[in-house]
Amino acid sequence: MSFNKMRFKSLVIFAISILSYQFSSAQSFYNIDTIQHIEIYFSQSNWDYQLDTSRLGSDGYVMADWVKINAQKFDSVGVKYKGNSSYDSSYTKNPIHIELDTYKSQSYQGYKDIKLGNGYADPSMIREVLSYKILANYMVCPQANFTHVIVNGKNLGIYSNVESITKTFCTDHFNVSKNIFIKCNPIVNPGPNNKCNLKYVSADSSKYFNNYEIKSKYGWNELVALSDSVTNHASNIASILDMDRVIWMLAFNHVLVNLDSYSGVFCQNYYLYKDINGRFCPIIWDLNMSLGGFPFLGSSNSSMGSLTIANMQQLPLNIHSSDSYWPLIQAVWNNTTYKKMYIAHVKTISKEMFENTNYETYASQIHNIVDSAVKADSNKFYSYTQFQNGMTDQVTVGSYQVPGIKTLMSNRISFLNASTEFLYTAPTISNVNAIAGFKGSVSTINVQVSNADVVYIGFRFNQTLKFSRMMLYDDGLHQDGTAGDGVYGNQVYMQDDNMQYYIYSENNKVGKFYPERAEYEFLNLAAENGIATIENKLTQLHVYPNPSNTCFSIQCGQSLKTDVVNIYNVQGKLIYQENAKPFIYINTENWPNGVYFLEGTNQKSLKVIVAH
Repeated sequence: MSFNKMRFKSLVIFAISILSYQFSSAQSFYNIDTIQHIEIYFSQSNWDYQLDTSRLGSDGYVMADWVKINAQKFDSVGVKYKGNSSYDSSYTKNPIHIELDTYKSQSYQGYKDIKLGNGYADPSMIREVLSYKILANYMVCPQANFTHVIVNGKNLGIYSNVESITKTFCTDHFNVSKNIFIKCNPIVNPGPNNKCNLKYVSADSSKYFNNYEIKSKYGWNELVALSDSVTNHASNIASILDMDRVIWMLAFNHVLVNLDSYSGVFCQNYYLYKDINGRFCPIIWDLNMSLGGFPFLGSSNSSMGSLTIANMQQLPLNIHSSDSYWPLIQAVWNNTTYKKMYIAHVKTISKEMFENTNYETYASQIHNIVDSAVKADSNKFYSYTQFQNGMTDQVTVGSYQVPGIKTLMSNRISFLNASTEFLYTAPTISNVNAIAGFKGSVSTINVQVSNADVVYIGFRFNQTLKFSRMMLYDDGLHQDGTAGDGVYGNQVYMQDDNMQYYIYSENNKVGKFYPERAEYEFLNLAAENGIATIENKLTQLHVYPNPSNTCFSIQCGQSLKTDVVNIYNVQGKLIYQENAKPFIYINTENWPNGVYFLEGTNQKSLKVIVAH
């Protein structure tokens, strides 16, 4: 090639980079439609050696003189290499962690930590960004796109750019700061016997030090308690874990054969953050080996459980369901309702993203965005042809083969659709009708449901609160019309101006949500204008619904002479007490089935039945 042609090619590549930067500079840092531009400058000429030495030693940061993000310059920035299998001192293109505020307070669009992946073990180059785009439909997760990376004038190539899961991320998504924050990745090299599986090991928190990292000021004792609950008291884990997010996480891992996760051999690559309700919420992390890029399912605490591509295509729904080294999966499969919810979520992801080929549309869009950058990347791990054929061709990576994304998922969805659990007839939910009351009064919920044994409403009055559940009935006694007509109903006390809610129903085989992405998506009901008043003529406590399934409300009239409301069990033990107010809402999810007695000051007792 002549000098002029080489010079022209360089100018074209440079022009592409500049155009990408000019467009992205006005966009969000994680806008998936644009490629970002990051430049790093070290005054020390042996910067690569220093980054390698740090990575293999204390894993500290090396100070860069400056970092430019879409031309915005930041002085004195912490930089280090990251990753386990994706890092190697012999690589020109290693994964990078940039920390803008290591040495001084600064951020870009509010982001301080920047995590850059090098595309290791992914011939398609799009697995990570594609997987996060799919996951964002079902639970809180990081944003992801691509960026050019240049260090000391050397173009390292195209990197995935994934939002870091930091305390700020958790505060933004869970509306509470400084709560317990746990990273579930082994501190030591992961192996079949080093799992972040929430299995109870000992009351001694030091026994957990090698497999977890506490990112908050405290949390080891709480991690021990969580592991004890998951392993030994699974029937009550909903009080300490957000089980809806857990089930979505496991469903996502399963459909996408994302085994470098809790569902695979190491049970890793997720975070736990304690929300405002005192429950730990899982956050999925590190999807560069999703969609069959990591074939190690694991078994017990000794086997890597290596899978062939055919094994991954036919991965059964009940993996690890009887293996004590995956106690979270066991907890879901041993609870009939959680199991039905899990199947429902698997079916939703399968249908919405893969059966209708939405993922192919996403993949094509992402592929087109990054195509020119990948072609120009001289440090990529795979050829441009392998990138172009990443949807269909399998490529050998080390000791195993990574399948083409479409080749994996087309056969996988066929397998799932033929599975026994997918063939069960699910309930149908239609004609959801909510009649709003004033704030401080009741709203009526009606819904048409067929082929169901149980129907309930999940509801809350604030985005930060957990959903409570209330049974809906088809008995002609709960604002549901005629008994047995397929219309289920009940009334909910409107504690605030807006109620977020969803419907769930199940029969003896399978469950169904409406909307199907609940609890991540939900319906809204706005209260009527004004505030309801309680009639003075009410002279006794009123309870509804009674019998109760998971919650009930107490209505206290203004002329009711009572200061406190007490609830006793059948042994006469006081189990609940609260100052009287117009409405009291009580969650009974964790109450044993039975009869309870409700009393106000100088009032006769009222019998309440709790039956789950």
